[in-house]
Amino acid sequence: MGNLNFEITRICHHPNAVALILPFSGLFFFGGMCYTGAVMKSRWKWVIYAVLGCLAQCAPVPSSEPAGCLPTDWCYVDDVAPSVRVDLKYTGNDNFVGRPIAGYTTGKRAILRRDAAEALARAAALLQPQGYGLLVWDAYRPAMAMKDFRAWSRTPDDRMKSKFYPHISKQGIYDGKYIGDTSEHSWGIAVDITLVHLKDGREVDMGGHHDLLDVSSATESPLITAEQRENRLRLRHAMQKAGFRNYSKEWWHYFLTDSAPHFTYSFPLKDDLLPCASR
Repeated sequence: MGNLNFEITRICHHPNAVALILPFSGLFFFGGMCYTGAVMKSRWKWVIYAVLGCLAQCAPVPSSEPAGCLPTDWCYVDDVAPSVRVDLKYTGNDNFVGRPIAGYTTGKRAILRRDAAEALARAAALLQPQGYGLLVWDAYRPAMAMKDFRAWSRTPDDRMKSKFYPHISKQGIYDGKYIGDTSEHSWGIAVDITLVHLKDGREVDMGGHHDLLDVSSATESPLITAEQRENRLRLRHAMQKAGFRNYSKEWWHYFLTDSAPHFTYSFPLKDDLLPCASR
């Protein structure tokens, strides 16, 4: 069952995980309950357990904590991983929408769940002896931003197409699973990230920029040079050793692999939030 569990975990972290799994969960359950004999005893029950467990993880509920404060066990990245550079792309115009995104207009400090920020610090420590550092393009993403993306996709605004999605339509961004209506970013466990040279802060050549929604952005794309591939794999190696997993269609997207409960948050970014527990 190892391969099955891996595949279900991978689906669970898909941008449209819930939409993918829900139509089949009833089929798995009904089929398993009706199927008797040795197969049911040995395999179907594990299929059912795996799917139901994944559903519990893939459908995080909105947090009940108050807005306007840092959730319990969350932090600013610069408080835990001060060597990590930050340039949040959705606070400005250099993104596939071409403007600041909802939830990003009031702050520019990256926020993560504390265990994710600590893992990021571990990755930075692994890269430092090699002369590389990390640059975060996105971390916590308010759920309101996902709604903003969807609303934008229904407009005729294509001003950023040539730079960010040159070979697909706006609907193709969703069809191609580059974006979904939910995201690990809203759970505080995901980052969009790249390498920089420590000596001068220059970005390393990764064979494409942030949110280039194209087949060439797949981590192991054959459309890039050997050096660019090596750089992507260097980043992946460090992030995986620190506890992250890469989304294979986007070399920059990593999420923390853990079993902690996931909650969706939508509070806007601010640079001076206090912990909720202190209020």
